[in-house]
Amino acid sequence: MYMDTVKEIQKLEEQMEQAKAQARTQARQAQEAAEKAGRDLLAEVRKTIRQADAAATEACEAQAAQQRDAVLRSAQADCQTLRNQASGRMEDAVARIVERVVGR
Repeated sequence: MYMDTVKEIQKLEEQMEQAKAQARTQARQAQEAAEKAGRDLLAEVRKTIRQADAAATEACEAQAAQQRDAVLRSAQADCQTLRNQASGRMEDAVARIVERVVGR
């Protein structure tokens, strides 16, 4: 009877060791799965950020191009105005120069 009790205790101890080993394996697998899920989530977030960054960059470039075109049109209009003003003054300047040269 004493031997049966010892064998039963040994059997229970073996079962406990197996249960602990199985629990450690399950815990390691759960940790590995969680780490993989974390890495996957991080990769997805980084991808989303890169896409958002690319979209924002594209939008900024488009806006900058529009502003550049507006500034260019304004500068061209200002240049044309200055040309027109200079052309109008040119006749008066030529007349004054001729008057000074001929008048002397």
